Amino acid sequence: MGSPIATLLRTAVSGLLACFAAMIAVPLASAADAGGVAGRAVVVGAKLEQTATGTRLILVSSQPLSATPFALEKPDRLVLDLPEVNFQLPAHTGESGTGLIKSFRFGLFGFGRSRIVIDLAAPAHVASVVNTPLLKDLGSTVTIDLERLDREAFHELAGIAHASTPSATPAGNPAASGASAASSRDPRPLVVIDPGHGGFDPGAMGGNGDVEKTITLEFATTLAAELERRGHVRVALTRNSDTFVSLPDRVRFARDQNAALFVSIHADTLTGVANVQGATVYTLADHASDADAARVAEKENRVDQQAGLDAGENDEEVVSILDDLMRRETKVLSVAFAQKLVQSLEPHVRLNKNPLRSAAFLVLRAPDVPSALVELGYLSSDADRASLASARWREEASRAIANAIEARLQERPAAAASAAAQAN
Repeated sequence: MGSPIATLLRTAVSGLLACFAAMIAVPLASAADAGGVAGRAVVVGAKLEQTATGTRLILVSSQPLSATPFALEKPDRLVLDLPEVNFQLPAHTGESGTGLIKSFRFGLFGFGRSRIVIDLAAPAHVASVVNTPLLKDLGSTVTIDLERLDREAFHELAGIAHASTPSATPAGNPAASGASAASSRDPRPLVVIDPGHGGFDPGAMGGNGDVEKTITLEFATTLAAELERRGHVRVALTRNSDTFVSLPDRVRFARDQNAALFVSIHADTLTGVANVQGATVYTLADHASDADAARVAEKENRVDQQAGLDAGENDEEVVSILDDLMRRETKVLSVAFAQKLVQSLEPHVRLNKNPLRSAAFLVLRAPDVPSALVELGYLSSDADRASLASARWREEASRAIANAIEARLQERPAAAASAAAQAN
């Protein structure tokens, strides 16, 4: 191998490796510095490639990663549970796929855990997860090899996983954790604010890189600060960081905290439609008020499935506890609250042409907590995106929602009596 050609090849390969090392050295170093938690891995690169036996997902990480895979059906997915990882990947990473992988998602999944969910084009399993050190201790590549399975074998694999799949619980929330303990000493009603999506569930995406999960958390934080500043209610958030919380856990959290009101914050998007805009307020209904409300509810109800949770399993737990009379009374109170929200928002915020709608939202199914879902606007609308990006707009919209919350809570005794009469 001493020929000039071999020497040239070795030189070329060495050069390419050195170039690759140089390209990732700065991102890995800066990402590791920004990781924020000692010992937490930072992932700065991800790519897909086909192999002779299947499809490969390669991650570039600041350190080796351990992964626990399992399979889910309807639809076919592979899920990899990881230690807590700081994913610093470009926008739209994982939205398209190749070979066995249609797409993949990633992000924080509860306290101390992260998750990758792979949507499969065909039944497959994780054949291996291999960590390979990069040059000069720059980090590690994590190679995840997928190989095809027949349907029967995949069904068996998913059945094994079903018995041991971990569930998501709300991540640590200092503002929320003391709410129950404080309730016995503090007579003020508790309002639970629910920033939609989070973790590896980004929610709606705007054409300029806007992400719903970030917008909802920012707005929910502004709203919470406004309510706390006024001092008339206690406030708790279902999440106060970029983490995933399942829909049943959001409902359960509000019920466990004996919330007086539950407000879920979201933003919508419409592909190829730029002229639809404005805020919309939704309440729970068995049948959607219109086709667009049905579309929004279907999209929001799908997030647990996308997160690698068994579709329908947690939903049954929520549905089974519903007392019909309590539901009817709460529904009346929820509709009245939604009407207050629209009335309060209208002078200050651009509303959708049909601002009050209803559909079967899982997150609004607490049988004893009046609840409403507020879509702040459309990320597909230039005007709405500009509003959502404006701190002044967020403050004005927060004041309007806070006004509606306080007005509704002031009417509570009379409203409850009226609702009970209507429910009967």
